[in-house]
Amino acid sequence: MRIKVRKIGKGLHPNEVVVEVQTSDGIERLVVDRRAIEASSLSIGDPLREESGKLLVELPRETMSGAWRVWVKRGTLKTVNAA
Repeated sequence: MRIKVRKIGKGLHPNEVVVEVQTSDGIERLVVDRRAIEASSLSIGDPLREESGKLLVELPRETMSGAWRVWVKRGTLKTVNAA
């Protein structure tokens, strides 16, 4: 699965980019490798839990607020078709 992200700035290293993810509680920002971004999305594993129409997902890197897992609305995720 992939989660939609929006690039908002450069990271400290030339290969890094700061992105933001829309969570059910607001916006979370994290720094990721530029090559990990594809079609404005970032690869994540399958949702860990579903509750009240929201999904708990684990991000590939820690957010700036220190979170690794965030609750998101289903529309924030993209399904990847296996080739």
